[in-house]
Amino acid sequence: MNPILSIVTITKNDPAGLAQTLASTAAWLMDPTVEQIVIDASAPPAVVNNPAVRVIRQRSHGIATAFNEGLQAAKGEWVWFLNGGDRVDVRLTPEFLLALLRSSKADVIIGGMRYEEEAEPKPHLSPNMQWPPFKAWIPHPSTVVRRRLFERFGVFDTTYSIVMDYEWWLRALSADVPVDVLSVPFAVFARGGISQQIEFRKKLVREQGDVIRRYQLRLWRAWILSGWRLLRVWLAAIFVRRIGKPRVPAAEP
Repeated sequence: MNPILSIVTITKNDPAGLAQTLASTAAWLMDPTVEQIVIDASAPPAVVNNPAVRVIRQRSHGIATAFNEGLQAAKGEWVWFLNGGDRVDVRLTPEFLLALLRSSKADVIIGGMRYEEEAEPKPHLSPNMQWPPFKAWIPHPSTVVRRRLFERFGVFDTTYSIVMDYEWWLRALSADVPVDVLSVPFAVFARGGISQQIEFRKKLVREQGDVIRRYQLRLWRAWILSGWRLLRVWLAAIFVRRIGKPRVPAAEP
């Protein structure tokens, strides 16, 4: 029987961060419906003492490649990318998330994420700002995705070294994909990743701009369709208001 949830953890030369992640998932792996896969690019190789964790040496270079190798190994219906250094929020229990995954009709579930020095998750954008996602607001450490979506839309684009997840969101969520957005805290995000390092800031902005240009027709189409729907609702409201007015009887001679 395949597991319900595959936790994919990529790591490179960060034994302390990996240990932190594995400590937060240890209780989860006691459930037979949860598996964890570590894609390791460390030199020397990472040491993992939990036999329930499957460790795979990364074959190629890059974060996107590591994600894809984790996807290839995953057997769960759902995939959760929880990188080395990130950890499960202590308020999230396996019982809650697994029950949610079993019952949800969505294909993507986005939970709350907090930075390690903060007590509460960062608030999600308001619904009117969530799509089109000009801002990379979807936090991959607290987002769980049905594995079949990667079969439908393809895996991560290895031409991007930082924003491969943002590109995938635009590619996949441009289609009619049901999404649940929760304020429930899912994950704690470790500081110090490549997307937060000053020396990679220009590359991050450049890659985000490239993704926006790549999908600009889809984004404009989403904006235009939204405007058309708003216009139709507005016209319908005017029509209903006019025909609903009571007629004033003519004065008798």
